[in-house]
Amino acid sequence: MKVVGCCLSILSPISSNHPRSSPSSSSSSSSAFPLHPITKRRSILFTASIVVASYLQLCPKSPSQSAIAQQLDETQQEEDRVVRLFEETSPSVVFIKDLEIINNPNNTDEVVMVDDEKAKVEGTGSGFIWDTFGHIVTNYHVVEKLATDQNGRQRCKIFLVDKNGNNLSRDGKIVGVDPSCDLAVLKVDIEGIEVKPVDIGSAQKLNVGQSCYAIGNPYGYENTLTTGVVSGLGREIPSPNGGAIRGAIQTDAAINSGNSGGPLLDSHGHVIGVNTSTFTRKGSGMSSGVNFAIPIDTVVKIVPYLIVYGTAYRDRF
Repeated sequence: MKVVGCCLSILSPISSNHPRSSPSSSSSSSSAFPLHPITKRRSILFTASIVVASYLQLCPKSPSQSAIAQQLDETQQEEDRVVRLFEETSPSVVFIKDLEIINNPNNTDEVVMVDDEKAKVEGTGSGFIWDTFGHIVTNYHVVEKLATDQNGRQRCKIFLVDKNGNNLSRDGKIVGVDPSCDLAVLKVDIEGIEVKPVDIGSAQKLNVGQSCYAIGNPYGYENTLTTGVVSGLGREIPSPNGGAIRGAIQTDAAINSGNSGGPLLDSHGHVIGVNTSTFTRKGSGMSSGVNFAIPIDTVVKIVPYLIVYGTAYRDRF
């Protein structure tokens, strides 16, 4: 109603600017300056549009407009937060290639040179920098062939970045393994190089529904981020030696081949688990996967023993 009032108050002077005249003068004026009906209508519409635009600029936003603007702002803030999380944590994640020295590779083999010898890539995985001494935490099944090598033909190549963002590749050496918890510690030579270890969190106070993020190298695609939520807690999954890993974290964040050994992160970028496995059940032409991670609290208990003794503490008694 206010807009219409404004329009009327403006349109009224338009007609008042032309004083009433006698029929004779009106006739001569009309012939000299003919005012076409379409021109008059355009003038009125143009004036009305200016008034409406001015009114909309001056009047306060409606509740729905404010809610939409706030929602868009919150969405942008959330996206910016996830981008920062990835940028800050991805330098701590490494890419692991499991290699075997061979004499006559096939044409289909992915071949790399290791110490002037040809080696084929047998598998890939992920890991993360544990400390500033070059220790790398990953899954046991990622480096199982290296850990059980009897012929000296297995190698492990680790690709990482330093604090300045420079790409590096180093040979990884086994420091300790724990097949019962699917954990292993490697070491790379980083003399004269600064690396960024991960920030360790805790899985003890996790709740189902919390956001989580997985960074790894699925199918060899380095530095891949997937997002999801904590779908379940206290799960039991099989270990490489046939036992059971208890207390595993279930998540719907995609964990594919090559993600194994990489970190599962909370919203603050703290490691809450080690991505370890995906169970897939196929049926009716469709497949669905359930993803799991070893809780970081288990990792924190075991890794120091692997670094010092090469085995888990339970194996020492």
